[in-house]
Order: sequence, then C-alpha cells, then structure tokens
Amino acid sequence: MAQDNVDVIETAYSAFAKGDIESVLEFFSDSAEIVVPESLPWGGTYEGPEGMRTFLAKALEYYTDFKAVPQKVLGADDNHVIVVARNSGRTKSGTRVDQEVVWIYQLRDGAITSAHFFADTVAVNEALG
Repeated sequence: MAQDNVDVIETAYSAFAKGDIESVLEFFSDSAEIVVPESLPWGGTYEGPEGMRTFLAKALEYYTDFKAVPQKVLGADDNHVIVVARNSGRTKSGTRVDQEVVWIYQLRDGAITSAHFFADTVAVNEALG
C-alpha cells in the first residue's frame, strides 16, 4: 500500500508540472483537509477538491512563474507520504523564490485525505514584499 500511495503522489505532482490541475484535483477525497500556515496570504484550511482548487488559485496569483518539483517522495507508513520539494519561481513583484518545502499527505484507498504544508513562511512573505 505504501508504494501505491507514493505512486499517487508522484502522479499528482507530474500532473501539476504539466499544468493539469483537473487531474491533480481527482486525487483528493471530497472531505480532504488541506492545511497551509495562516501566516501566508493564501494560508488557511481548505476542504476537498474544490478547496485544493481554491488554495492553488490563491497561491499562484502571487507568482508569474512557479514550479514545485519533488526531491524526495517517501512512503512513511501505509497511509502517509512525505514529500520534500523544491518550490521555485518569480513573484509578481519580480523577486526570485527558491525554497525547500515539506508536504505530509495522508491517503486512504488511493485518495488524499489530508495534506499539510510546511515551509519557511517568513522567507516567502519577504519575497512577496
């Protein structure tokens, strides 16, 4: 099961890299909880695929260019996958961003039921101006 969950997350990141947000959303359960630090302008708790859509839309509106590339995708146990990713891009104010972040995903039956984001939010906010 752990490898299946790793495959789900890797496939979702691949879809995101291609700009295929609709495919990304298909991996989230209707009750999935997406938690992002409140200190970010797009921070908060979002629910389900539509919540993930809202989160992505809010976050991406601050960037002219953005990439999230997984560096490590680790099956922590039968239900959790940890992703260490490199987020890079350029903010609308022109500042270059390049940062390592961590996502912790919980999955059940091949669907993401929770996603928690961890990053240096001070650095992100400074880059946003």
